[in-house]
Amino acid sequence: MDQDAVLPDAIGLRDFDIYGKRHIFTMDDVEQINDITALYLDETAGECAPDFIKSPVYMVSEMAFDVIDMYEDDLLRRKIVMIHKEESRQLVYYHLLLREMEMVHTLTEYYPNGMEKRLVLDAAKIGYHKAFLLADSKIKLPVVSLEVVESLLRRGVTGVTFREVEVA
Repeated sequence: MDQDAVLPDAIGLRDFDIYGKRHIFTMDDVEQINDITALYLDETAGECAPDFIKSPVYMVSEMAFDVIDMYEDDLLRRKIVMIHKEESRQLVYYHLLLREMEMVHTLTEYYPNGMEKRLVLDAAKIGYHKAFLLADSKIKLPVVSLEVVESLLRRGVTGVTFREVEVA
């Protein structure tokens, strides 16, 4: 799951670049994060609010969180309220805190620099998990199951791209 970098008329944050550097927090970091955080929307940015934002931290809309939560037990979240002062409106997002787990299969192929050329996940390690981060990969984007993707797409998810990953 990734943020669509070419979403037309996308919102922007006043103090952060939603396409810039990101900080990845997991379930283990939950005690370090405020229960609620306020961020301000850039008054000159667009109107379209993506359902997944990857920077400065992984954020999902309420709808996207509810869908992922239906499939993955014990998800943790922290509320993020995005405020547009000039228009007196707010958007509610959740800082998505996923488990970081070792799921990479031995069939994975690598480039000389260690980046995955062909990522293969291990079905036995995945088990019943439907949303997680890969601890043993250079790819640090949320991995969600096909059931989660289909459920998000049925609800008209906006500004999210998905890439298929092989499972063996």
